[in-house]
Amino acid sequence: MKAQMKKNEKLLYQANAGPAALIIISLLFNTWQTIFTLNMVDVIAVGIRVMQIILLNTMLSFLVFITSFEVKRYSVKWSRVGVWIGVFQLLRVFVIPAGEPLTRTNIGVSLAASGVLLILASLWSLVKCGKYQRAMKEP
Repeated sequence: MKAQMKKNEKLLYQANAGPAALIIISLLFNTWQTIFTLNMVDVIAVGIRVMQIILLNTMLSFLVFITSFEVKRYSVKWSRVGVWIGVFQLLRVFVIPAGEPLTRTNIGVSLAASGVLLILASLWSLVKCGKYQRAMKEP
């Protein structure tokens, strides 16, 4: 009984650091994907499409960064947002621009890694949020 109470006390004062760290790693994979995409396309010929890619990746990076901070504070809502961003990243694998096969493979791997890490971290966070909320209710 006392061991359980100590474990709950530790949970109440400890940040949700593991899932938050995985989310930051997924952000690195998203940045890697952006660099490969921008190196692959001809910026002059594609113009507007490049701006769309930059805008999309900037917005996703911003959302993922906020998600990492909120997940660290045991936010259920932001953990769910992380799952949806991860699913979106996985769906982006199917719309990689034309280019060299090796570069396309790098982009696909980085998008998939980013999506999988986000989903895993967010699901892990949802489990920890449930434990945190139950610990908060205990006397």
